[in-house]
Amino acid sequence: MGFELTPQEKDHFDRVAQEEKKLKQLPNQSLGTRIEKQALEKPENTSIYFNNNSWTWDSVNKECNRYANFFKNLGLESGNTVSLMMENSPEYLFLTGGINKVQGINALINTHQRKQALIHAFNISTPKWILVDQDCLPFLLEIRDDLPVKNDKIFVCGNGGNSKHDFRSLNEECEHISIENPNSTSKSHSRDIAFNIFTSGTTGLPKAVTLSNFKFLRVGIFGTTTLLLDTDDTIYVPLPLYHGLGLNVGWGAAMWKGSSIALRKRFSASEYWKDIKNYNATCTLYIGEIPRYLLNRPESEFVSDSPLRKMVGLGLKKDVWERFSTRFNVPRIVEYFGATEIGGFVNVSGNPGMVGRKIFPGIHIVKINRTTNEILRDEKNHCILCEPGESGMVLVQVTPKSDFTGYKSRKATEKKIITNVIEEGDTYFNTGDILKLHEDQWVSFVERSGDTFRWKGENVSTSEVESIILSFPGVQSSVVYGVKIPHSEGKGGMAAITLQNSENFDIKNFSKYLNSSLPRYAIPVFVRIREDLETTGTFKLKRVILKEEGYDPNKISDPLYIWDPSFNYLKKLTLNIYRTMVDGNLRF
Repeated sequence: MGFELTPQEKDHFDRVAQEEKKLKQLPNQSLGTRIEKQALEKPENTSIYFNNNSWTWDSVNKECNRYANFFKNLGLESGNTVSLMMENSPEYLFLTGGINKVQGINALINTHQRKQALIHAFNISTPKWILVDQDCLPFLLEIRDDLPVKNDKIFVCGNGGNSKHDFRSLNEECEHISIENPNSTSKSHSRDIAFNIFTSGTTGLPKAVTLSNFKFLRVGIFGTTTLLLDTDDTIYVPLPLYHGLGLNVGWGAAMWKGSSIALRKRFSASEYWKDIKNYNATCTLYIGEIPRYLLNRPESEFVSDSPLRKMVGLGLKKDVWERFSTRFNVPRIVEYFGATEIGGFVNVSGNPGMVGRKIFPGIHIVKINRTTNEILRDEKNHCILCEPGESGMVLVQVTPKSDFTGYKSRKATEKKIITNVIEEGDTYFNTGDILKLHEDQWVSFVERSGDTFRWKGENVSTSEVESIILSFPGVQSSVVYGVKIPHSEGKGGMAAITLQNSENFDIKNFSKYLNSSLPRYAIPVFVRIREDLETTGTFKLKRVILKEEGYDPNKISDPLYIWDPSFNYLKKLTLNIYRTMVDGNLRF
């Protein structure tokens, strides 16, 4: 290995090895078997908190049984898919657990998808049935003629709602279904596909990633060990359950250990600390934006005696990490890097800004052309490994032990596979992420490989510019992207921002700040001020639509500004200035 593990790393990997040994001893372990195990061993322990209600492991198991027996009676066969488009709720977990007990596959649809992206997600799921809740029903109705199943195969969950439909009511049809354990649970195999989870679609149409029972439970073990989970811990889950972090790490960890989770329908910065206290949540999950949102909030009366002590997640910048840990007294923060598709790094040593260390031989950071993001090769046609101080693409070796199932689409999987990386015939998964290697094998996240553009002969990192903009007082959120400019090479930068208070925002001071904080080539050519920015369910800002909309004042009603390089400030982008630019009479 060439270096020693830290005490925290050694403890973590020892714990993982012990738990994975238990997982591998029984080949039929699944979501369903784990739920039945916890119900048998801890029937009266609380499993789920939601909206000030709670469910024990026994009641969770019985609700799962209700849906398992219902779908078994419907004719669900092993390997059939059921698509779910639902907000966070206990029913989400009851349904996925029940469908798993009869060897069905749960396709978890991103509730933020609309129109074509939503049609695409349903179509590639190839479901036999579709489940939708009242919140998501209006969006399903918009595409009802393009759905891959007929109306009698669509069930609406929950009561109330104002949308008229002629689908079936799941609540009514399941009211008198047996809640006894089905005899099919034990027929599960750890290698059976449990879930199709979709990539976020920040750069295009989503892809379905297949997840086996084994992989789900293995990630649950990861959550158990990183959070040092005990049975009396409660994990607060404000992230969507259709996302790998909320479902696999959160629910998977609770299911593995027999701990509790406290669900929230959707993340709320204003209710966050109140929930933490009400549910006595000792642990939580985060995406980098959540700590930043919470730091921007005023002091809360619920923080002083908060029980929160442990967090695991990804995307946390060093400065935010340090400020959050100090202000809210959270001693254990575990940052990791990993795609839904395959594993990665974990930082259990508390080193702010790092995602972990390059410990295992099957993960490499290789050199790339930073203009094209093309992976570079040596004279033997092998990839070139990065040295400390260099950034490159992360490749993860695919072996029988890695439990890599890839995407549901073979074609999509093949596009991400790269061979002959270190030696002839080897196979690796290209994560598409650029990370930086530091001394002592520490690794930090840089950006997605698509999150750069070239302007004035220089590569501009969108994440770096976003970070600078977010540090300006009054800016709530920001997304940066490259846009084509007539009669110019490359792409100029454009920033779409939202403000905490538009009345207090001074465009001149903002201009001075950009001019003093960024190199000239990285200063956004255009700035668009919006009331909100569309995100995925895990707060990744979507660039696709913003790029398509561009900066045409004929089409955009938001305030638009253009950088004047002669005076180094942002000025209103008027129709006259726009026409001058389109005609090629404006120099940048």
